[in-house]
Amino acid sequence: MSEGIDFYFRTRYSKNKIMSTKKVFILWIIIAFGIAFLLQRNTNENAQPDDSSGLIVASNAIYAAEQAPGRSVLVSLVRFEKPGFVVIHDDVAGSPGKILGVSGLLKKGETKNLSPITLSKIIINGETIYAMLHFDDSDGVFNAAKDKPVLFNFEPTMMIITVSSDTTVEPGAISL
Repeated sequence: MSEGIDFYFRTRYSKNKIMSTKKVFILWIIIAFGIAFLLQRNTNENAQPDDSSGLIVASNAIYAAEQAPGRSVLVSLVRFEKPGFVVIHDDVAGSPGKILGVSGLLKKGETKNLSPITLSKIIINGETIYAMLHFDDSDGVFNAAKDKPVLFNFEPTMMIITVSSDTTVEPGAISL
């Protein structure tokens, strides 16, 4: 009889220990997934804390919508990792050519709805222009020879812009 009681307690103790181990293991898995979820969520939220647009994917970026014919260009969004300028170029055989206009010096970080960039000529319907980022050489004044284009993968960071008389985008509005 004592063997049966002894067997019962050993079996019951072993089953309780196994159940307890399983519960602890499941609890650790839940905690690990919870921590991973919170860290991932926090990383995504903090990827670019001062970027409310959702358009910026690099430390230097520009967005300008299609432009209406005229003597100025509206740039909706710029981001610089250090101070710089937005430089508007005309099109020469599918590449940026002569400089048509330059923004004022823009600070490091994100700037939305820049002041219109005045051009040296009127842009017309069907024309293509380029809005290119240039870093300042620290003197605060644009100089094409000194203020070099911002490069990404060895290419200038720029936006190719079409000029259209059908443009319905409001100045400064960001639309995709």
